[in-house]
Amino acid sequence: MKFINREIELKVLEEACRSGKAELVIIYGRRRIGKTTLLSVFAKHRNAIYLIVNFDEREPALRDLTSQFLGQVKLPYTPLIQSFSDLYLLFNQVNASIIIIDEFQRLHNTGGVTELQHIWDRHLSKGHKIIILCGSSVGMMERIGLSYESPLYGRATRVLKIKELDYGAARSFVEKYGEEDKVRTYAVFGGTPGYLALIDDEKSLLQNIKNLILDPGATLREEPLTLLSMELREPTRYIQVLEAIAQGATKLGEIASKTGFKTSDIAKYIRILEKELDLIERKYPILEEGKRGKARYYLKNNFFKFWFSYIFPHINLLEFGLQDRVLDIIERNIDIYTSKVFEDIALQHFISLSHEGAFEFTKIGKWWQKDIEIDIVAIDEKKLNTYFIEVKWTKKPVDKRELYKLISKAQEFPWMRDRRRETYVMYSKAGYTFEKEENIYTFTLKDIQTHFSKNKPKIKVIN
Repeated sequence: MKFINREIELKVLEEACRSGKAELVIIYGRRRIGKTTLLSVFAKHRNAIYLIVNFDEREPALRDLTSQFLGQVKLPYTPLIQSFSDLYLLFNQVNASIIIIDEFQRLHNTGGVTELQHIWDRHLSKGHKIIILCGSSVGMMERIGLSYESPLYGRATRVLKIKELDYGAARSFVEKYGEEDKVRTYAVFGGTPGYLALIDDEKSLLQNIKNLILDPGATLREEPLTLLSMELREPTRYIQVLEAIAQGATKLGEIASKTGFKTSDIAKYIRILEKELDLIERKYPILEEGKRGKARYYLKNNFFKFWFSYIFPHINLLEFGLQDRVLDIIERNIDIYTSKVFEDIALQHFISLSHEGAFEFTKIGKWWQKDIEIDIVAIDEKKLNTYFIEVKWTKKPVDKRELYKLISKAQEFPWMRDRRRETYVMYSKAGYTFEKEENIYTFTLKDIQTHFSKNKPKIKVIN
């Protein structure tokens, strides 16, 4: 298995080891995002105890954790453990310097969180142990670690939210693909390491889609439904909301219209999908952040976006064994689908270039007004520079008409209209029919390939 581009997260954990004091570290992120792999790499060659919470009721959880703990330590006596406090007190009596508790959110209603707070305050915080609490329920872990109402509020010494890999890292999972298929792979599987690690790049992308998603018993065929069922008691309505967004409904009213739900109910489902499950994100036009009625909603995870666009709507075909028919639909539409994800890759490339000093800006984002939309706008509020960016994933090279369209749309952008300096940036999969001019940057897929190959992330192969 490849372990890619988690240097920042490893550095935080290694700094905790070097601090010489007690540390309470909270790590959280969605399922399959790479938390357990990160902890495995960190804990390797270190004296660590790894516990996982398998139950969400007090007695079975306590019995199971006690059994796991005693199975990994040597004590001169058999301790009597009748509470979580009894278990936590033993942490200071073992040689291990690191204790990891995975899926910690399952202890939320068991008393295990409150008891840890008491033992941390009175005993563990005065020692030298590193206690790592890890969880895959994003909203629950944020409430446990960051909420003012939580018993552990203010106790965490370090907090790590593990996010998806960016395109520059994700492409390293499929090194044998050409750059076009690397982009398509990212569009389908996103930056989730647990999905990317399943891909066999000796086989085509379409064959991997068939093997991993479409075939009966395929590893990822039911993945979104499984995740939603694990997190929600009644997932049906949330599934309908996700499907509506995947199919292009991005405003509350549009989502309500597509699902038939009340707008007030939609707002509740959106909040849970955004804050609790980290599956959708809201975006505003640049410079209009937080304005009422301006928000649009998008699926945050490329795999969920793909699944709700092409798998869920055709689930009946799959149940009848017509995988090839669904695969044909995907093949005919994959470049249309990929075009929107290519915008995100262009954004990542532009930001990466800015880190190298190529561009300077203070704000960046999408912009729209009525029926006018610009893929990306970046502004430098100090120097009054504005970058207008258009992204094209097409078979034909982009001609100058597309540049003129971008220039025309840019005139509608209201910020500092008479004082700003305008620069136009274009991204094209297939290149251009015109030459570069002053204040115009043109990037191709080859440019993106060269940049991310030059800035290749560190890769470890782990067993």
